[in-house]
Amino acid sequence: MPYLTSYGVLASLAELELGRERRAAAREARRARGHAIKRPKALDQSKAAHARRTHTSGESVSTIAATLGVSRATVYRVLAESEQRES
Repeated sequence: MPYLTSYGVLASLAELELGRERRAAAREARRARGHAIKRPKALDQSKAAHARRTHTSGESVSTIAATLGVSRATVYRVLAESEQRES
């Protein structure tokens, strides 16, 4: 019965391909309806500006993150993005 195992492998590959096509169709449908495809940013522009201002005034990253309700990594990312824009 070795033909059953090769059939199972081919069926699995076909199922993976169908899943990929369904996800692509779902993304196109969302795009056509005007919905966002990506995950929304944790901080909008005003909160990011607030984080930059409070960091330059000497506030710690941990305090800024707790105040804004985001992770420290998010605050560090916003600060790094602002430094890249300035240079």
